[in-house]
Amino acid sequence: MISFRFFPAVALVVVLAVSAIMYSSCKNKCGSTTCQNGGTCDNNKCVCPVGYSGNSCQTGWADAAIGTYTCVRSACTPAVTGVNTWQSSITKDATNGGYTVDISNFNNSNTTVVATVDTAAANGSQQITISGAGGTGTDASGSLTITNGVTQISLHFTTYSGGIAGSSCEMIMRKE
Repeated sequence: MISFRFFPAVALVVVLAVSAIMYSSCKNKCGSTTCQNGGTCDNNKCVCPVGYSGNSCQTGWADAAIGTYTCVRSACTPAVTGVNTWQSSITKDATNGGYTVDISNFNNSNTTVVATVDTAAANGSQQITISGAGGTGTDASGSLTITNGVTQISLHFTTYSGGIAGSSCEMIMRKE
């Protein structure tokens, strides 16, 4: 004979479990989409925080920049002697993986700088900015473009020493 005295307790546990599953699977839903990276739902559409885009906030602005690059052109005025081609790695920065990146071996200097990647512009490019890049004394601005599957970063930067402008440089880096 089945004892029915445990039935209310079992039923309550089952109802609570189903409710928890439904709540956790639906709390970030936005229509048929789940908002990611802190996105919130407004009128059945994900509203992304700064640094993220996409219909579910799944893409960090910096994601397209991540990879290994070869500098294919570097020219400075006044001219800087040394190697004009080298490799740099671009990785997500720990402070904000959505829109900041670390560029290692910047300008073949064995120095890592932090750059900000801004949202995609109407022409398909993204803006990249390096401000007060720590010990390198470099300020830079430029763009990240993807054309025919080739990712390229073009930067104009100025080096500083003791607060005095040194060289004004142009650099093009291509993702391998």
